[in-house]
Amino acid sequence: MRPLSFACIVWVATAGVAAGQTDPQADKDLAKLLDRLTKRIDALESRHESDQQRITELEKRLERVEHPATEKKSEQEEQRAQEIEEIKEAVKAELSEPQPSSNVFDLSLSGYGATNQMNPSTTLFFDGGGSVSSRGENKALNRFNLREVEADFRAAISPSADGVVILTWEEEIAQDRNGDINTDRGVDIEESYIHFHSLPHDLSLKFGKFRNVFGANNVLHTHDLPQVDRPLAIRSFLGPEGLLTTGASLSWIVPNPWDKYIEATVQVVNSDGGDGSPILGGPNADNPAIVGHVKYFDDLTETSSLEIGSSYLFGSTSRDSDFDANLFGLDVTYRWVDPDPSRFHSWVFQSELFWAKNDIDRGLFRSHRNSSFGAYLFGQYQLNRNWYAGLRADYTEFPNSQTRSTGDSDYALSPYLTWYVTEFLRTRLEYQHRRFDRYEGAGSEDVVFLQVTGVIGAHPPHPYWVNR
Repeated sequence: MRPLSFACIVWVATAGVAAGQTDPQADKDLAKLLDRLTKRIDALESRHESDQQRITELEKRLERVEHPATEKKSEQEEQRAQEIEEIKEAVKAELSEPQPSSNVFDLSLSGYGATNQMNPSTTLFFDGGGSVSSRGENKALNRFNLREVEADFRAAISPSADGVVILTWEEEIAQDRNGDINTDRGVDIEESYIHFHSLPHDLSLKFGKFRNVFGANNVLHTHDLPQVDRPLAIRSFLGPEGLLTTGASLSWIVPNPWDKYIEATVQVVNSDGGDGSPILGGPNADNPAIVGHVKYFDDLTETSSLEIGSSYLFGSTSRDSDFDANLFGLDVTYRWVDPDPSRFHSWVFQSELFWAKNDIDRGLFRSHRNSSFGAYLFGQYQLNRNWYAGLRADYTEFPNSQTRSTGDSDYALSPYLTWYVTEFLRTRLEYQHRRFDRYEGAGSEDVVFLQVTGVIGAHPPHPYWVNR
């Protein structure tokens, strides 16, 4: 019997005795009442236990709703992680095997990152300065000069191709043999090409007008040069602004068992080579010309690298295919960066060698075989984040020159100091001692150059000689 039932029976019995109920019939009635009360109390207690169990179960269910079980959390997290992996795989597949888009407004990933088909990356470059020469009669140098204003437009035009257009406004000042100054100002298309950067088998293709991959210096624009001017050998063998041609360029990342970076490039281009090309024959020369370049790059240590390149140029020097030009080149670049990046110290050493074997059309006297050699070497040290000091040595002979004989040569020694005022503004001071060895006699000239270069718009990547 439950304690509650027992207490009730005792209370009823006590009450009955106290009331003096000793009648037998009354005792039977009292016994029946006690029995009913006992059963009722047992029923109430049983119902109470059932209700208590239901309350406990409801509390557990509420706990599960408010605080999901750990295994449920794990299942949800696992499902979410699986979805993320599926998205990553889809993006990776899209990047590795891009498909051409039939919609010109399709916004897709590209080599230039952002989807900018309708909003190309635009950069304006200002490059100017002045010079003072020890030869006061040289009016081409003793003056201020706005050398170049360049507008660079780049955009993704498909998932696998980018478009590049570079326009330049140039001011070229030259002095002829009579001492007269010729000033040429005009707008030109320096580069304009489509770059297919995601072809199968690690291939890429350019089509249009571009700077040729002959050596390390020629691919640089004027505002990206490590010194004020181009080396003498570049100007003598490739032209005053370097070699720029129109055609097609195919590059291949060569697989190799050493797991090194080897890139081979073949360019099939026109033989004109632009205005003032000393090697190629001009707009009337037979086409095509061939440019080949092989580049090897290796990280020597965690903070130093070595790049070696070899170049070859073949083209016609006249409209007669019997007169041809052959130019060979070798370039070496070594870079070292301080292991502590907060110190901003670095070294760059670079050298290029040129050797040409050309036929020159001498008209009535037919051709003349011309062999010539040129080279430059420079070293540069980064003093801190914004200051650089360097020294360049030049030597060149003159292939196919209309104004210099094959026995002439030039030497130059040029120390320089560069200061980055900001990321968008740079100044440079350069001194150059130059010596001319000519058939009619020798001479020399000392020049001090001041260069100011500014960038407006999207800041492009720094060239290889800047470690910031």
